[in-house]
Amino acid sequence: MRETMTMSGSVHHADPPPSLTWLAYRPGPWLALIAAPLLLIAPLVAAVVAADWARVAYVALLGAVFGAAVAWPFGPRGASRGRSSHRPGAATELAFVALLLLCVGYLVLWHTGQALLFPLLAVAASIAIRRRWAMGVVGSIAVTGTFAVGFDTGSLAAAVLVGFAAFAGGAGNYLVQYYVALTRELDRTRERLAVAAVAEERLRFSRDLHDLLGHSLSIIAVKSEAARRLMPVDAEAAATHVAEVEEIARDALGEVRSVVAGSRSVRLTEQLANARNVLEGAGIATSITAPDRQLPITVDATLGWVVREAATNVVRHSSAGRCTIAVAATDHDARVEVTDDGRGTAAAVGEAGTGLAGLRERVEAAGGEFTVGSSPSGFRVTAVLPLGEVARGEANR
Repeated sequence: MRETMTMSGSVHHADPPPSLTWLAYRPGPWLALIAAPLLLIAPLVAAVVAADWARVAYVALLGAVFGAAVAWPFGPRGASRGRSSHRPGAATELAFVALLLLCVGYLVLWHTGQALLFPLLAVAASIAIRRRWAMGVVGSIAVTGTFAVGFDTGSLAAAVLVGFAAFAGGAGNYLVQYYVALTRELDRTRERLAVAAVAEERLRFSRDLHDLLGHSLSIIAVKSEAARRLMPVDAEAAATHVAEVEEIARDALGEVRSVVAGSRSVRLTEQLANARNVLEGAGIATSITAPDRQLPITVDATLGWVVREAATNVVRHSSAGRCTIAVAATDHDARVEVTDDGRGTAAAVGEAGTGLAGLRERVEAAGGEFTVGSSPSGFRVTAVLPLGEVARGEANR
């Protein structure tokens, strides 16, 4: 039964494919076991017709040892863990040696059946011998069968037919087991990738939600505090701040919906304007330098997130009186630097670590560098993103 992964991270079991498709998907000795009755039926019937009961018993023993040799690698160990496994080893190789000796004994005692026993041995070798040696043994059996039948019958056609049957039977079983194992490994890899994709989407959602709400709530807090202060002395100015709080709340609601829809994007120019608005609304003198060229979309959006979160942290944590935001671009990279004259690194990182950690993930995912630390006057946040040939072409279009 195959497993499928949902976006919630849970695994659901799908109905197995019907009939032969389901059988082909399952690792096991089923294909090899089909060879036993097909290849042993002729010598068994010949022995029964000749009333040679010793030969009948010997053929039955050959079939039993063959079944053990090809079924052993898929035995109780894999079944006890809820899966089939192809694990040939020393024990299965000993079973193959026993089958080989029995085949030699049969040929010595009855001098017949060569055309059937060599393909039987090749099929057993493809399953019971460890993978790195299996095809070498199969090829050796095919060559040996070709010469043995050729010398015995004097027929080149019969010799080639036996050699081809032995090699095709062994190689076919080997490839079936190999590709079934490969398919199962690909299924497991697909499930792991699905889980990783779900985790990545959850991380993106939580990071975007944190950045959006942190910024919007900080502005609302600043505007609300200003309205409270102004209400006794300037009701009109207080009403203006309250109206702005209402507008910001509506914008924040739309942004949250865009995050849920997975369509959220930011623009650097908008975030620079928003940063000036929120910083100056908090009474922080602000100086902003914009880039002198258009930036690639991905770089522009990433720097926009940096400006947004850094400005929010200045308002919430720095107690700064002045903030400078400088964005510059060269032919090789784009840089944004946010500095303030507030409290130092320990306080800022300690209180705003989640937001800064999210910024670091964004910038490094885009191939850039992100640093935080003390400046001569207070605290600095710096992000540098590379501008490759493709990015510069995107910016110039």
